[in-house]
Amino acid sequence: MLLITACLAFSGCQTAGQQGESTDNRGVARKLPPLAADPASVNEVAHALPQDKSDLSRFTIPQTLVGLKLDGEISSGAARTFRYMSENRQETLQLVLSNLPAGWESMTPERAVASYYSETRQRRVQRALSNPANALSILSEGLLDLEGQPAAQAQMRWIEPNKPIQNQSLVITMVDGSFIRISNASYKQNSRWLQQQAKRCLAEFKAAQE
Repeated sequence: MLLITACLAFSGCQTAGQQGESTDNRGVARKLPPLAADPASVNEVAHALPQDKSDLSRFTIPQTLVGLKLDGEISSGAARTFRYMSENRQETLQLVLSNLPAGWESMTPERAVASYYSETRQRRVQRALSNPANALSILSEGLLDLEGQPAAQAQMRWIEPNKPIQNQSLVITMVDGSFIRISNASYKQNSRWLQQQAKRCLAEFKAAQE
């Protein structure tokens, strides 16, 4: 039976997420509502996003991030995707750099990040809905200020038949006018640990650009 749960808490989302980790609850599959910024937790930025940041090759890509080695790259004109993996192949991390969609240049960074996160989240929900044997739980999600930039984060749990439960996390923010999406997964580490790993990955990636 397909399970999709969402814990929408824009302040104190970590606490709510841990309380939602029980797999005893059963929810009804549905399209999740858009995520909106909470003015109390994310300061509004008045300026528009940069309009001349379309060359993604300007970024330096580290060979290792948070102890994981670069395992492959898929690039297109609008996005670059990098896969990192542990030596035992039990932990994976994906880093995606992408340009703003047409018409998004006039958005504030908060609105752009929230919109991009909502699209990403809905794709994950649709993936779960495509197979009734799978189960996706969104344990916590919210918007926050991360190193001076608006960011969206989520902790999730993914279940497939005949496989261990996989914990996942997702962090989306902006670097130099482009989106950066960091998603990681593990069969051993919990989602809170993965969330911190994703934030360390972001810090290491930014340091590599200096």
